Amino acid sequence: MVSQGARFQGKIVVGVLGAVTDADGRLLFVAQQKGPFAGSWLLPGGGVEPGESAEDAVAREVMEETGLAMTGIQFTGLYEMRGRWSGGDYHLMMMAFRGAANNAIPPGFQGDGVGEVRWAHLDELPLHATDLRILTDAGLASFPDDVVEAALAAAGITMKVYR
Repeated sequence: MVSQGARFQGKIVVGVLGAVTDADGRLLFVAQQKGPFAGSWLLPGGGVEPGESAEDAVAREVMEETGLAMTGIQFTGLYEMRGRWSGGDYHLMMMAFRGAANNAIPPGFQGDGVGEVRWAHLDELPLHATDLRILTDAGLASFPDDVVEAALAAAGITMKVYR
């Protein structure tokens, strides 16, 4: 079995993230259990598989991690993230998408690599530094640039936005 750190060493990992909302204006978050941001509440997402479009990847990852079908998928940004964690250096290229899901999280659902799945308003969970920028760019939040940059610096993350 390949260690989690080995997955990130010497590679640029290409992935997707879903900023998913419900009819009540809440966002879908997962308690991440693996990778550089383990222990954080994050937007659902993961890697793009060979032969898979980014749009198909985000729909699949949201389903695998939350049990919910993402609809109305729209691209919102490309983010290059670099940092260091216990597994070594990481370099991520993450495509973010916005969409919706209007059904309840399946009772007892256990998502892939996540500890918990939750609908929440922005003030109900501690947001990860990267999500501040992603949610703002998706039009779902309005965090000032200086707040985003301070949070990223405190987390030791370099994040470049491509529009």
